[in-house]
Amino acid sequence: MEGKAFIFLNGLYQKGDMALVGRLIRRGRPRPMIVAVDGGIGFLQKIKIKPDVWISDLDSAPRLRAGFLKNIVILLYSRDKEKTDAELALEYCVRKKALDMTMFGWDSRDGETDHLLGNLFLCRNLIGPKRNVKLRFLDSRREIISLRDESRLLRGFRGRRLSVIPLSARISLSLSGTQFPARDLIIRAGQAISLRNQITSDTARISIAGSGLAILA
Repeated sequence: MEGKAFIFLNGLYQKGDMALVGRLIRRGRPRPMIVAVDGGIGFLQKIKIKPDVWISDLDSAPRLRAGFLKNIVILLYSRDKEKTDAELALEYCVRKKALDMTMFGWDSRDGETDHLLGNLFLCRNLIGPKRNVKLRFLDSRREIISLRDESRLLRGFRGRRLSVIPLSARISLSLSGTQFPARDLIIRAGQAISLRNQITSDTARISIAGSGLAILA
């Protein structure tokens, strides 16, 4: 079974994220690898959780308490690098066989749409059953799951809104346990027919041929 990693970016953190992260880390057995990305280490310091690794180019590094970096692996990069800090964090996790990854702080604090989309689209060349990599984006209000050529059971999301956005040129989508079920529905990139569905059952299923994002809000 692959290991798990929690990745904390330098982005927006919702009001309920402190409690959410604390609960997930306490519940995780074994404990997931904690990766701080640049200014994301500030959130971890705030909730008094030390990361295992800090990946940074120091362009948004916060002031840290004395001793907070003790026994932490620190990977520093130039600001002129060709990859974002988030990309480097994902690649680090893959090298360490932590293939079940959850990102926090992935939304932009300043309404920077390019930053948000860049983070979400990182999954396009990363996920897939052949690589055995799972990636999701999580905060206390939303969960975004990356899917490619797979079926996923969704438990405990009754009443939540579900939108599916194709990442590949087209997808074949099947849904059950939703207000608008589907079977082998062909959706091309740019079409909006799979937005604003709703989960109506305690157990729902989404199946995708191709790659896409399932957004639960």
